[in-house]
Amino acid sequence: MPFYEYYCEDCESKFDVFHSMDGEWKGGCGLCESPNVTKVVAGIGNKVDEKRFKKKSGDLVKSHIEEAKQEMKQEKKRLKKETYDD
Repeated sequence: MPFYEYYCEDCESKFDVFHSMDGEWKGGCGLCESPNVTKVVAGIGNKVDEKRFKKKSGDLVKSHIEEAKQEMKQEKKRLKKETYDD
């Protein structure tokens, strides 16, 4: 069941309601309990809790690139050493 955002015409507040997709919510305002509420289209940005995600995909890519650079430097050093030791 998804969250839906509703707007109260009386106290002019917005509130979220968790209900099934099958129908409209029949309750009142979460603050003033007025029955004069309408469903509004909610933006996704305020529903995503960034604290739940440890890393963003860009951060993961950056860390992988840095690890790959370090591995390449170590491999170059190893190959130079082998070349000069022979």
